[in-house]
Amino acid sequence: MWTMEEAVSALKRQGAKITSQRLAILRLLQGRRDHPSAECVYQELKGEFPTISFATIYSTTQLLAQAELIQILTVDNKRVHFDPNPEPHAHYHCIHCGRIYDIPLNERTVGEILQHTDFQVDQIQIYLYGACPECLKGLTQ
Repeated sequence: MWTMEEAVSALKRQGAKITSQRLAILRLLQGRRDHPSAECVYQELKGEFPTISFATIYSTTQLLAQAELIQILTVDNKRVHFDPNPEPHAHYHCIHCGRIYDIPLNERTVGEILQHTDFQVDQIQIYLYGACPECLKGLTQ
């Protein structure tokens, strides 16, 4: 995980202005494990920043992704989600409740996947879909 100082430095290296809205987006994403969507970020910040736009959210998160501080997830075709954990890991998307869970990937698993290719791999995104344990309980009752 990253600190606010690291994130601000990364934005400055990319020539981005450090605005109060961008700082608020950073604070909102820092350390989150619930993979908020752009809509969620907007809803959580619009009270403090009535003029915040989706363009600001997307441009800021794009800069953070380019700096390898977050991952932009496209687990479904309806919305994007943001993951402030840049370390390689898989994501489990519950098709019933919509939650996204982190699934650890060890270096051995990643190495086994990569050993069978001559491609340069810049990013790995693995998605698993199904019913989470909580929803599974409801489905079997």
